[in-house]
Amino acid sequence: MSQFKILLRTITRILIIIILITSLSGCRVLFDVGDNIVRSFSSPEKIRNRIKDPVRPGVKLSALWVGHATILLQIGDKVILTDPFLTDFIAEIQMRIQEPGIDINDLKQCDIILISHSHFDHLNLGSLGILEKKFPKADLVFPEDAKEFIPKIDFNLHPLKIPDHKKKKYIGESKIIDGVEIICVAAYHWGGRYGLDGLLWGYDGFCGFIIKYNGYTVYFPGDTAYDEEFYKFLGENYEIDLEFMPIGPCSDCTLVDKPDRHLYPKGALKILDDTKAKLMIPMHYGTIAELSEPEEPKRVLEELVREQPKYKDRVKILKIGEQIVIN
Repeated sequence: MSQFKILLRTITRILIIIILITSLSGCRVLFDVGDNIVRSFSSPEKIRNRIKDPVRPGVKLSALWVGHATILLQIGDKVILTDPFLTDFIAEIQMRIQEPGIDINDLKQCDIILISHSHFDHLNLGSLGILEKKFPKADLVFPEDAKEFIPKIDFNLHPLKIPDHKKKKYIGESKIIDGVEIICVAAYHWGGRYGLDGLLWGYDGFCGFIIKYNGYTVYFPGDTAYDEEFYKFLGENYEIDLEFMPIGPCSDCTLVDKPDRHLYPKGALKILDDTKAKLMIPMHYGTIAELSEPEEPKRVLEELVREQPKYKDRVKILKIGEQIVIN
């Protein structure tokens, strides 16, 4: 890479916050930044009665929502953590509203860590440092094109090639780690580290994951938007027992999505229809101040589920720190 391009990227990264505030999202981002400045003088809200034994013997399948896109997933004797966000801040700018749904001191096992892409709220370096100290032999799985943003770390690293969904190729590289099959699948988002760099230079380091182990299939999409053809493809090729769906941030939560950016509640239910998953758990809302009120995506989803009884037993809305056990 030329020195000019390196300099240009450096300047862009220095100015990224100012550019985002003044040009990309208007007054709402100004409100969010102001809200986070106010929050920075306090501490995240405490969660009452956090589960002290989140990993237990004899569990066939369980999921605990830690907050945002962080799920503590147990499938039999294996424990998987998705997009870990365990600190109080994202990039020292956005402060979490509630503390993480688990105390790291209560977590006795972590075998695999999944990183869907390198945006600050999904690749949280402070959280990786916390996990590295306690679980240095864990396996870290991430999209290959995000490798430049992964720090030097003791984890076993597994960069996976992503599929080219623009050419209707939906399945990327897969890896079997101690019996757990991790399949890199398409996502409809954008890459890079700072948001704007991904839009300017077209980073492709983003994906979702299909996880297969002990007869269970779980789908974690990371950040994504809606694409009918892709999700019907998943429904035709995988029998998904459990899937996690991002439902925010949304400027208008009554829409399906923001194309190639983020999924909204209505889009999450369309994916549930397409994939035919047995159970869906919403995520990616209520943890940090973003485009909508923190709980607005959940409120809209609850209303949609009430209006359509077919979803009553297929959508489980968890509180941060709440766990569901499926045996």
